[in-house]
Amino acid sequence: MLKISQLMRVDVYVPKKGRSGKSHAAGGRSDGVQTLPKRDLNTLGKVHLAVFSPEGDRLVGLLVRRPDIAGMVRREDVFLALDSFAVGTIGLVVTRPKDGVDDAARNRLGIDWDRCIIWEGMDARTTDGKDLGWVSDVEFSPKTGRVQSFFVGDGSVAKSLVGNVVIPVDMLRGYRDGYMLVDRAAAALALDGGL
Repeated sequence: MLKISQLMRVDVYVPKKGRSGKSHAAGGRSDGVQTLPKRDLNTLGKVHLAVFSPEGDRLVGLLVRRPDIAGMVRREDVFLALDSFAVGTIGLVVTRPKDGVDDAARNRLGIDWDRCIIWEGMDARTTDGKDLGWVSDVEFSPKTGRVQSFFVGDGSVAKSLVGNVVIPVDMLRGYRDGYMLVDRAAAALALDGGL
């Protein structure tokens, strides 16, 4: 399992095109890590958000913040589908540059972009209205994107002292009015991971 916090601010690269116009072939180790040298890669940006399906139970991709033009003009983020990158020796490497990013990826995956959810930082509440804190992390399968659990806390100081509430995905009831809704039984879950 992987957590979205492990992907945040990680560099993302795209293989450069060679003289023939084709991208450099990705080389890999037996553990699946991409080994293209940095000279064969262009920087795309850094991961800054994780995007989940409209149901909220599956990671569909990442938003990559591209560098500003001349340090002043902000560029739009790039959507990178979960099945379109591999772990590289220096960051993430895009493996499907043609249909793994932006509209091409969204169309290929058949996702309704306007209904996709960004859980990180969203307030969590039970179906009977009890506030639990905000979503600080999500644990998921890197192969399928299926969420295993959500980590909900009150802030970094509280998180380090008392921990998070770990809410299993089967307690997720959806999204409404800016809140993650979870089963009322989540209010009784014990804190995990604090000092």
